[in-house]
Amino acid sequence: MLKYDDFLKNNFIVNEYSKIDKINPFAFSHGLQHINNVCNNMKELCDVLKIDDEMEDALLIACVLHDVGQADGRDSHGLKAKLITEKLFSADLKQNKYYDEILNSIERHDDKSFGNESLFCLLLKCADTLDFSKKRLEPNHSDLSLYRPWEDINDVIIRVSDNEFIINIISNGNKTFKNNFIKEKFTRKIISSVKNLAKKLNLIPIIKIDDNPLNLDNYIIIHGSFGSKDGNWFPWLKRKLEDKNLLVDVSQMPVGVGIQNFESWSKVLDELKVDENTTIIAHSIAPIFVCKYLITNKIKVKKLIFVCGFNNYLGINTDFDAVNKPMFIDNYKDVKKYCDDIICYYSDNDPYVKYGVEKDFADIISNEQYIIHNGGHINSESGYTEFNKILKDL
Repeated sequence: MLKYDDFLKNNFIVNEYSKIDKINPFAFSHGLQHINNVCNNMKELCDVLKIDDEMEDALLIACVLHDVGQADGRDSHGLKAKLITEKLFSADLKQNKYYDEILNSIERHDDKSFGNESLFCLLLKCADTLDFSKKRLEPNHSDLSLYRPWEDINDVIIRVSDNEFIINIISNGNKTFKNNFIKEKFTRKIISSVKNLAKKLNLIPIIKIDDNPLNLDNYIIIHGSFGSKDGNWFPWLKRKLEDKNLLVDVSQMPVGVGIQNFESWSKVLDELKVDENTTIIAHSIAPIFVCKYLITNKIKVKKLIFVCGFNNYLGINTDFDAVNKPMFIDNYKDVKKYCDDIICYYSDNDPYVKYGVEKDFADIISNEQYIIHNGGHINSESGYTEFNKILKDL
């Protein structure tokens, strides 16, 4: 039966990763350097988690093979790698009791969502994701002139202490590193990977930067119908939260008649990490969308802050009614099953949604509510490019 070392020395594998090195369009290596880094991460994980030798060897085989499909392009490379593995190595690997786990984890290693995955699959995802230090940066990449926070990372140390799963990121001392690290989208993937593996192991996830724990709470800001992630007070709030080294996502939602609906917006939120550490700040139609999303998917969150929220309200105009209607849900009070802390802001002179409609919405679901005098729709049109009152609730 083939072992991990046999795959690492296999001529086909070496040649395929050499091709990937030549065509890789990213600042991060996806060739042999990356494979060696991921294998070393896996060895460290197996050591601290006391994984037995047989499972460790199978995990290392998955590490070697997981990116081999990229020689034919990045799209669906997990599936391509699985098919290559089945075609070339099934005769030997079928004798391995982890054969099915190897194939499944290779195919799913780059999934952005985390479902009810096996420990094997989560270990591969974590080992892969934790390869983000400067040793993975391509030395001759054309974008190297652009600063990447990974250039300031000297090492990533994995530890288990008592009931904690600890990732300690050792930087080179750059004072701006922590803030730059938080702003990177890839940071969310790292944190999601660590959280999900820790949850599977019944351990508390801890990510540290130079021995200082990082706040793993995340914040999601969602705009309204025909809106923009760059509109109103959203960019200002994002900056304020990031200045506190907090994780913030402000995604552009699909907008327009025939484009905006519950399903298209759900797909965007599916790509983000929404869990018991998440606070969602939502404006206008977004609050009822969030209620429907959490109820439909049975997801619990830490806090909800809704601004000018409403439900089952038509009459703004034909276009707004068309895109708002798919968001409505009659049992929206059930959102209280998925969040214990719901705060609503609305004004006494909203030009688009009647005061009574917004008040009814807040009365039914919120445990705190605030009326902004002459606040309009609490948007840039009514002078709200900043929203200082909301910071006290964050």
